[in-house]
Amino acid sequence: MRKSYLFALIAVSLMMAFALSACGGAAQPTIKIGVNAELTGDIPKVGEGTKFAAELWLEDVKAAGGLEVGGKKYQVELIIEDNEAKAESAVAANTKLITQDEVLVIVGPQASKQAVPAGEVANNYETLMISPWSTNPNTTKNRPWVFRACFLDPF
Repeated sequence: MRKSYLFALIAVSLMMAFALSACGGAAQPTIKIGVNAELTGDIPKVGEGTKFAAELWLEDVKAAGGLEVGGKKYQVELIIEDNEAKAESAVAANTKLITQDEVLVIVGPQASKQAVPAGEVANNYETLMISPWSTNPNTTKNRPWVFRACFLDPF
């Protein structure tokens, strides 16, 4: 399970590098990463694993003096929101992460039930989102701002 989180976080790092390079090299001292996780509700172990993996990754980033993007180092701030394993809460979490917390990218939700509607929000706001294991094709279908790190249901 940890390998999928690691892959997702590496993918997010690459997406951030792309997004920051598109900004013309504007100085950004801190990169805010949103985590939309199922911390409560039907699948709290999923959210706990997500939060734990994100915090482990952040420790590594801090130990390295920040995240290097385009030859510059940036500090990273994680903003973790609980989507309660509910679609409407996942939508609210993504909306808050984007409009209030001003994150650059969002990791999660994990489950398709939350990732499909949350992906619509991310795509509408043109904010990068990656779902590490949402297998529903609608999570990313016609959504250039939304990615996945796993196979699709038809597979």
